[in-house]
Amino acid sequence: MGRPKNIIVVNKAYRVLAESFYRYLLRLGYNSKSNKSRYNYLCEFLNQLEQRGLLDITQITAQEIINYYQYISERPSKKDGGILSPKTTHSHMRIIRDLFVMLQNEGKVKINPCSTLKFPYPRETEERTVLDQEEIKQLYKVSETAQEKAILSLAYGCGLRVGELISCDIEDIRLREKIVIVPKGKGNKRRVVPISSGVVKDLADYYYNERELLTKGRDYKPTERAFMLHSRGGRMRNYTYNEHLRKIIERTQNQAIKDKEISIHNLRHSIATHLLEQGIPVEQVRMFLGHSQLETTQIYTHISKRQLKELIQ
Repeated sequence: MGRPKNIIVVNKAYRVLAESFYRYLLRLGYNSKSNKSRYNYLCEFLNQLEQRGLLDITQITAQEIINYYQYISERPSKKDGGILSPKTTHSHMRIIRDLFVMLQNEGKVKINPCSTLKFPYPRETEERTVLDQEEIKQLYKVSETAQEKAILSLAYGCGLRVGELISCDIEDIRLREKIVIVPKGKGNKRRVVPISSGVVKDLADYYYNERELLTKGRDYKPTERAFMLHSRGGRMRNYTYNEHLRKIIERTQNQAIKDKEISIHNLRHSIATHLLEQGIPVEQVRMFLGHSQLETTQIYTHISKRQLKELIQ
């Protein structure tokens, strides 16, 4: 990531500011590891201000932030000597933006110097493979067990990340309230995922009709709280989710689906694309997926537009 090491901030006011910002990040819910990275990024920014003789954060202008952007875009990586990746550069600038948001909220600056600046989020170069809505219907249609449908509904219907699937516990599934709780998503952030009546039915069918049988397996422990169990009664892991998906895909006998070589995580990409296709506002989709950046969600709008263009052609 090109993370700076041992950046020394001499100015006392800046040291106090960095510590205050660190506590601010904790209140926002970021985990300690990612907070340390953000703290280091901020310290590098403050160190650069010191070197330029700029010792009052309230006097920093947009031009000085642009100067820092030019510096960080060209600075060699501490890791491999090359320039920083576009994503890392963007992360540095996000920290500066967040700093001035904090200062503005606290009334310490009247005008946020970042408010007129744009540092575009780097576009993903990796192609995100998705299934269309008809292909998703085929997966559900050929599912043979309640557990298979529940797996599809957690990964597609709830849009959970693979790690969130693995860590999902019984108490996280609130069928009566029609929500799924993700206690610790990416960045250690908690979110609440609304679920449809169809997803509720699929999860209930598995929980009340099949999960009890899986507790008879040799790996099951009375203290196990995992919602999804594998055939031996233990918590289902990534490779097991993908194995179930592979069997479902095979049953469709649809070569187009097979050729896409999707994994369980592609179902999350698929629901994101489909929600946007249905006209759901991008901000709502961002909250549903648990993205910290709107730009990450907007990637799926490009996928939708591309698919629409291909369909027209």
